[in-house]
Amino acid sequence: MRIATALLSVIATLLAIMPALAGAKARGQQTACLSNMKQLAIAVHLYTGDNDEWLPPMQDWLPKLGIESSWRPYLFPLLGGSAKVYDCPTEKKQIYANGNPVIVGQFKLGEIAVPSGIGAVNVHWQSGGAPPPFGRPAGYENNLCNSSKIEIPSQCILFGDGNSDITGTWPYDRWWIWKELGSANSPGFNRATQQDPGAFRHSRRSNYAFADGSAMVLDPGTIPCNTKSCWWSAKADPH
Repeated sequence: MRIATALLSVIATLLAIMPALAGAKARGQQTACLSNMKQLAIAVHLYTGDNDEWLPPMQDWLPKLGIESSWRPYLFPLLGGSAKVYDCPTEKKQIYANGNPVIVGQFKLGEIAVPSGIGAVNVHWQSGGAPPPFGRPAGYENNLCNSSKIEIPSQCILFGDGNSDITGTWPYDRWWIWKELGSANSPGFNRATQQDPGAFRHSRRSNYAFADGSAMVLDPGTIPCNTKSCWWSAKADPH
C-alpha cells in the first residue's frame, strides 16, 4: 500500500511539472531559433562587406554550372559551414541540415530543392514595385538589393520562421517568404491571414531577423505592410 501510494505521488508530481518542462523546452527552442537568425543576419553583413554592399540573391541561375541556386550557399562559408543555422529546432520536417551533405550549402544540382526551417524575405517579389531585401538578378526580376538602399535597417526583415508555400504546390520553394495571395507589390501582406506554415511556430508567434542584426519574436498578424510603413521592404514607405 505504501509503495502504491508513493508511486501515485511520484506520478502526480510528474504530471504537475510536465507542462512547465514542455514550456521550458519550447522557450529553449525559440531562443535557439533566434540565435540562428542573428547568425544569418551577421553573415549577410559579412557578405555585403565583401561584395560592394550587395546582398546575396534570393535565387540565381549559374550558367557555368548549369544549375539554379537558392540564397543559402552564398552565406554557408560565413556560417562556418553549419547547415543547422538555417533551421529552427521546433521544425521537425523541413530541415536543411538533414539534406544530402554533398549538396547542402553548396552550389550543386538539387540544393535549391532542400527545404529549410528559416526563410529569407522576398515578399514583394515582382519587379517594378516595393523592393525586397533579397531580390533576384537580371533574367528574373532584376531587383537585387544593395544595403545602401535599406532605409531603416531596424524595420527591414531579412529572415523569418518557415516559408510561404501555403497550398503545398511549391515543394522546391520552401526557403523563402513571399506574398502569394493578391498582387505581389500591393500593401497588406499579413502572414497570419495568408496562413504561412511557420508564422505560428512559437506559441502563435514567429521569430524574425532584421537588417540591423537584431532578432525578435513577433505576432505575424501585426507586422506592418501598409501605405505608411512596410517591414518587408528595403524602402520604409514603398507602397
